[in-house]
This record gives sequence, C-alpha cells and structure tokens, in this order.
Amino acid sequence: MSAIAHRSQLDATAALGLRLPDGREAFLVRVHGRISAFENRCPHQGIGLDFQPDVFLEPGGELIQCSMHGALFLPESGECVFGPCQGRHLVPVAIRIDDDGQIHLAE
Repeated sequence: MSAIAHRSQLDATAALGLRLPDGREAFLVRVHGRISAFENRCPHQGIGLDFQPDVFLEPGGELIQCSMHGALFLPESGECVFGPCQGRHLVPVAIRIDDDGQIHLAE
C-alpha cells in the first residue's frame, strides 16, 4: 500500500490533515517526537476539529484542540481531557512509519 504522508510533512506545523484511501478525513500530529493519527471528527458533534487547514494543536503544541468548542485531547490516546466531550475519545487510525519516514496505514 502506498504511503499516506511522509514524516517530514510534519516538520513545519506538527499537524497534517489528510483524506485516507477509503475516503475518511483524518489527521496526523507530532508531539514530543511521537506521531499519532486520528479520524478528523470530534466526539461531541461529529464535526471536523480543524477550522483552518492543518491546525489541530492548541497554541502550546501539546494537546489536540477542537476549533469549534475548544475541547482538548491527549495526542497519545485521543482522550478528551477538557470540554463538552470530556472522557470520550477520538477514533484512532493505526499507522506505521518505515525506515525512510514514509507513513502508511497499518495492516
């Protein structure tokens, strides 16, 4: 299967929105060197988290933030730790990163 992104695409913004081969909207984030992927859908109202392209992190760059109501999510697990959907989770997308930095969907 072809790559969905490359690690270097996260160098400038630490976040990248993308459409998966199956049509789902998703995003990648890099926090403290760890890359995670989730479906781009807030568990509160089912809307996309980004108001502007590739903006998925709060200004400090530590937490994923929903631009609609400010909900905050842990980048490791997708758990909402603040906001109207506290305790709920973003839907993870399983990825793997090869030695060349290509990011693929996990089998």
